[in-house]
Order: sequence, then C-alpha cells, then structure tokens
Amino acid sequence: MLHTFFFDSAASQPHGPTLWVNERLYSYGEIEAWARRVSAGLAAVARTSDVSRCLLFGHRSVAAYVGVLGILDAGMAYVPLSPKMPAMRIAAIIEQSGAPLMLVDRRCAGMLDEVLSLLDERPRIFLLDEDVGDPHLPSVATHLPPLPAAPYVQRQGSTHDVAYILFTSGSTGVPKGVPITHANADAYVKVQLQLDDNARDARYIQFCELGFDPSVHDMFVCWANGGCLYVPDTVDPVYNADFIKRHEITHWNSVPSVAGFMQQMRKLTPGAFPSLRVSMFGGEPLSRSLALAWARAAPNSRILHMYGPTEATIACTCFEVSAEFLEDSQHTVMPLGLALPSVELMIVDAELEPVAAEQTGELLIAGPQLAAGYLSPDEAGNSRFIAKTYPGRHARRWYRTRDAARATTQHGIVFQGRLDTQVKIRGNRVELEEVEHIVQACSQAALCAVIPWPLDEAGRAIGLVAFVTNARVEIALVLRACRQRLPVHAVPQRIVVIDAFPLNVNGKIDRMALAGQCAHGMVAA
Repeated sequence: MLHTFFFDSAASQPHGPTLWVNERLYSYGEIEAWARRVSAGLAAVARTSDVSRCLLFGHRSVAAYVGVLGILDAGMAYVPLSPKMPAMRIAAIIEQSGAPLMLVDRRCAGMLDEVLSLLDERPRIFLLDEDVGDPHLPSVATHLPPLPAAPYVQRQGSTHDVAYILFTSGSTGVPKGVPITHANADAYVKVQLQLDDNARDARYIQFCELGFDPSVHDMFVCWANGGCLYVPDTVDPVYNADFIKRHEITHWNSVPSVAGFMQQMRKLTPGAFPSLRVSMFGGEPLSRSLALAWARAAPNSRILHMYGPTEATIACTCFEVSAEFLEDSQHTVMPLGLALPSVELMIVDAELEPVAAEQTGELLIAGPQLAAGYLSPDEAGNSRFIAKTYPGRHARRWYRTRDAARATTQHGIVFQGRLDTQVKIRGNRVELEEVEHIVQACSQAALCAVIPWPLDEAGRAIGLVAFVTNARVEIALVLRACRQRLPVHAVPQRIVVIDAFPLNVNGKIDRMALAGQCAHGMVAA
C-alpha cells in the first residue's frame, strides 16, 4: 500500500526528520501520530457508509500532507484540489469525483464559500486543524467542524484499491479523472528505489501542488528512503537557489521550466549546488543548453530525464544524461530513454501494428503502472486503453499515448511530437480542444482554434493564442470568462479575431498557417 512506505520509515526512525514546511521541521513520529488521528476520525465519520474517496483541499501545508497520509490510512483514495485553480474548475472536479467527504486546511477554508455556491450537492467538510494561531487566517475556518476523536483501528485494504485520483485536461471541455491504484503507485516507487540506491540522509524538495503527479514521487520516494521532504513557499528562482544551499537539498525534481527560470536569473553558476545528488526533470522537453547549465551548477548530481503520462503513474521511461551526450552539439533535446523495469513499450502505426526499426509511430505503454481507465466509464478517452498482444511482449493491455516517437539503438526512445492537439505548458497537460470549447462558448464565435505560441528553443509551449471568427467578440469579457473556468496555464494570452480561417488541403483549419502568422508578427500583441 502506498502509505506504508511512510509508516514503515516512521516505525524504524520515529525521531528522524520527515517534513520541513512553513519554517518548521517535523519528525516521522509527529506526522505519524497526527495522520493516525486523521485516519481514526475519517473512519468514525464513514462508519455507517462505505466511503472510498475523500477530497483534500490544501495548499502544501503540514495539514495537507497529514491529510494525504490520514486519508490513505483510513482506506480511502485522496482527491487533491488545488487552490490555484479557479472556483468553477474546483467545483467541476468535486462533482465528478463523487467524494462525499472533504478535508480542508485553514489557508483554503477562505475559498470554500465561492466553491460551494457552485455545487448542487455539497460534501461533508472537516477542518484539518493546525497547531498555529495566525490571526490572519480566514475566520470561516472557525465554523468548520474538526474530525471527531476516535480510537485508531488498523484497516486492511487491497493493492487494487484506488490510492488517489488526479484530474487532467479533458478534450470535451471538462477535466477527466485518472484513478491510480496502490498497485500502480507501488510499482513506480519500487522502481525508483532501484534507480537511487544511495539515498541515505536524503533531502527532497517539492515545488508542485498535490494535484500534479510528480508530488507523489516527491512524497513517497522520499519517505520510502527515510528522507525528509522540504517544501519551499514559492517557486521564485532567486529564493529557491538559496533554498537549495541553505538546506543542502540532495534530490531535485521539477519541470525544466523551473530550472529555466533559474537560468534566466543567472542562478545556475558553476558549482552553485554541490549538495545535489539526483536531479530529475520531466513533464516537458529538456534542452541541451539547460542540461549543460544544470550539470555545471550541480557537478555532483546525476541528471535524469523522465517521461510518462498520468495514466501510467508519473514516469515510464528514463534517460540518464551523460557528459558525452552533452558534448555533442547535434543533440538539442534529451531523449525519453529506456523503459523503466516492468514497463513495456511499443511503437505502432495507425493500424496499431509495430513499425520498422528507427521508424516513427505512436508510443504505447503497458505494465503494472498502467491505470485501469478514467474515472467516468463514459469518458471518450477510455478508447485509448486497448487490449492487444504483440510477439515478444507480455502485456495484453496498452495505453495509446498519442505521442509520436521512434526507437533508437543508442539512446532509446526519442520524442517526435504529438499526434493530437495536446500540449504541455510548464509541465501541465492542456487539451487545446478543451480551451477551444470554452473560448467558443464564452465568445459565441462561429469557429475557434487555439494554438501554442510562443515556443522556446526546445519547442516547449510558453503560452496559447486563440483565434475566433466573430467581429463582435468582446475580448476582455472572453478572457475573464476563461480565467473563471481554466487553470492559469491554460488561459489564452491573446484572443485574435479573424475574418476566416486558413484551410489545409483536407479542408481543415491550418494551424501551421496560424502559427506562421504569429511568427511573422501578423498578429497584434
């Protein structure tokens, strides 16, 4: 079970440091005792009904981390809600989750009124109290009941139970839930323990919100190693460069964009981070120039480029960056590398048949990390989970990533782009169809097309531009509506009104032509 990685370490080193957050260090014993109280309280609340899911509305506070462990220990799956999401999106996730309970920390309690006003059916809400007396905390928190006190009873569960549910961008205009089981997560964590077998006195850093799956890596790989998780208050590059040095961080995990901001602020000076032993990057392409700068700043660190969709539990492939690879200027972006142990990969053509060696096709993923499907049985994306056997492969069930890739003998899998309209912005998945759906609904435009623009040197999307055909569109109102419905990284930076869309030879909207208009300055800022 996923949470046993923490509790096993707590049993062997109760006085060891496990969590640094809000300028305070907590021991394994402290967090264990608190998590057991949360677990007992949840069990008491759910005694008369079979509750399998619990919402967690927290902002990387000590209470939020305790909530994760308490929910899991109570035999439930946690459903994280990010306070950085707009209220309408949070409400949509709550409704889709079907979770009847919610734990909320004090910082997020002040957002509840707006979120709850959008719900037809409200979950039962309990305050995750903290041992703080901050007068600036929202008063609404005082009106929420704490979890009841109850005797702790160890609960048995199955590895096939769902551990957590994350929501990703959906092409139909609403987010889609991905349930990950304990078996899926266990397979991933155990592989990571094989990759890093010298993690004593480890100090992991965590930047992302709990609704982003790298957070699972940060928490449970750290705790499985008996390490301490350090949670900075901000992703500010100046602050975090100092944070690494001050706390002697040993394990780094982020999207390349975070390191890119540090590079822009000239914080990746040679030898800046001698304490780092492992640096992991994933979620978007890692450029050679950034990898070079990071290797110089962290000369004692391995650099691992990881790849994997949420549907296959955090990461499925790994490429360890070598000095020899970086010396070759022909390499502009890091490859995806080789499959992690127990993961199987296939590259296939449009008929799902294997392509010839070195040929480009769609990447399929299989193995124990693969989710059973999306939360909603009616989700159209479930068709991407397919049943098929291939000679020389053990798997009978695969996930179609819609990523174009080719297999090389020297560097493993190499990413070749997308086969659909999904893009990554700062490591976050964005389905352009979802953004188009919302822009079109808010603008009442006849047609809408959203493209990623501009792109950085590694081909990563920095923002989005939406094109609409409706001369009467009030752009300011459309952008405001987008901010109410979409996470900040998915809100278009510009809405451009055009008379007609350029079409390709198949009669479809020519997105390359739209990008060309942006590149040639034909689109007003």
